[in-house]
Formats: sequence, C-alpha cells, structure tokens
Amino acid sequence: MERFILVAVTACLAQQVTADAPSVSLQNAAKSGTRMPVYGVGTCGYSPGPPTPGEHWNDSVAVKAMGEWLSLGGRRIDTSLDYRDQVGVGQAVQNSGIPRKEIFITSKVGGGPMGYNETLDQFTSVLETLNTSYVDLLLIHWPWPIVEGSADPACQNGAQSAASCRVSSWKAMLNILNDSGALAVGVSNWEIAHLNNLKDASLPLPSVNQVEFSPYWHELDLLDYCKHELIVFNGYAPLATPDWAPHSHNWGSSMLDSPVLKKIGTAHSKSPAQVALRWSIQMDVVINPRTWDPAHMKEDLDLDDFQLSEDEMKEIANMPKPNNPKVCPNPRSYP
Repeated sequence: MERFILVAVTACLAQQVTADAPSVSLQNAAKSGTRMPVYGVGTCGYSPGPPTPGEHWNDSVAVKAMGEWLSLGGRRIDTSLDYRDQVGVGQAVQNSGIPRKEIFITSKVGGGPMGYNETLDQFTSVLETLNTSYVDLLLIHWPWPIVEGSADPACQNGAQSAASCRVSSWKAMLNILNDSGALAVGVSNWEIAHLNNLKDASLPLPSVNQVEFSPYWHELDLLDYCKHELIVFNGYAPLATPDWAPHSHNWGSSMLDSPVLKKIGTAHSKSPAQVALRWSIQMDVVINPRTWDPAHMKEDLDLDDFQLSEDEMKEIANMPKPNNPKVCPNPRSYP
C-alpha cells in the first residue's frame, strides 16, 4: 500500500498552499487534488485565570498570533468551535491580505450534541465564526458522541449507541464534503475500533486522523493502521504542551528539558523542540504545535535543513518518560 510522502506543491495543484510549502495529498473523504501543509499551528488554549498555567487563547490573542504566523509564511491553522478563538482566526486571515485559497484552515465539530442534523448545525456555526464560505478540513473532535440534547434516533441510547451515533455524524460530514463546505473531512482522537465503525458501515474513511503524538506518547499501531488506510496522521501536542502538562500532570519538568533532545539538538545546531518536531515528521506525521510566540513559530517552520539518523530516531522514541505521559484523555476507553 502506498504511503503518503512529503512533497512540495506544484503550481497546478496549489489549491490551498504556497508553492514551496511541504504538503501531503489527502485521500479518502477529500476533494481531488486537496493538499495539506505539513507545518501547521495549533490555537487551543486553556480556561483563563489562575491557577491554570499555560497559554490562554481568545479572539484578541488569535488575531495577533495568527497574523504573526501568516506573516512568517505559515499557511495552516488548526482551530475549533471549542477553542473560543475562531472569530479572531477568521479576522487574522482576512487582515493578512493573503488569498483565502492559500491558507489551509482546519476546524472541528463535536463540542455539542452529536448526530446528523446536529453536526450540520455546528458546521454552520464554524463558518459563521470564521467568516468564511468553506473550510479546508473539518474534523469530528472526539469519538465519544455527546448524546444529551441530540434529536438523532441513532444517538438515543447513551454508550450503547456510540457507534451508530458516530456513523450518523460521519454521514453528515460526507454531506458537507459533497456540498463543498469542506475540501476534506476527517476525525480527531479516533482509535482503530472507532475507525472500523465506518468501515463496517461501508462508508468512505476519513482523510485525516488528528491524534496526540509526541516522543512521550505515540501509538504505533494506530499510525500503521492509518498509513495502510491512506489516512493522513496529524499529530497534536507534538511537544507535550511544555507550558501546561509539567504542572497539570506533576511531571516536574518539560519534555523539552530531556537530555536526549538537548544532546541531539546540539549535534544538529537545533533546539530540543525542533528535534522533537523533526522526529514526528520523519515518522510521517503532520504537525501543528500550539504557540503564540513568533520566535517559536520561526523555529517550527525551520525543520527542513537537517535529518535525524535511524539511531537518533530510536533514541528519541525510547527516551525516559514520566508517569502518565499522555497529555489529553485516552480515547481507547471510549466505546
């Protein structure tokens, strides 16, 4: 089975990205010719105010940060209705002066009741808050469907209807794709069992599965499954949220303090963050680290001029990890 390869976009396929941006071709539930930039930026923050550490995003933060990202050459932005920053993201895109087709916007549904019509309603809110006529990629945020408040008969029996509710919501996503509301549709945090629900229903598989992936947490069986099914694997939290998880998970230190990453970074004249991101890329994983810092954005876009050796890749994958190394909830337990 063909694996996806990181390539430069040619002029004839430059639908969403600039000609020199590394990108991957989206298959399955995607419009023909749709490509996804390898380098993206995440915008998910935390509830404002103490005692929660980390970046606190809102619309005003998003306008400034995404303006910086676009001015530096970044062309993919990852957002969601749940992040409470889509108005700011949309404003930054409009303020940039960059043609809309050159910016790849990912958004997500699933923060409210799930089901067929519920998914369509949430997508309407996505377009309204972003002030755009389409998104490049739309994802279902989590495999656990929120059934309270859903009028969809497929979502009426709580945990027992999880699979049927996912299938019904996915049918709505395919309708959005067919109506060109999105150039591609996919999922986030879905495990193999959840993806198999769609195969069992004889439905097209997602174009993308966005999943937590870092040297601390990497599900190689899920990665292999997605490669085999031509589902692009999009890793979030590729730096293990250094501003938040060390505090919330009592790690004591950030993944970026790892002696392994520091040593390899010194050998390549790169930062620990760049080493961790390069590791993901060489695992065939598309990345979107979250940051509002322009200095970090520059680093996150400067990953093409070095290559990790096979030994370095193994050393990073096997480096010491803290207890509870996963940043976000583990969806493997979801029915």
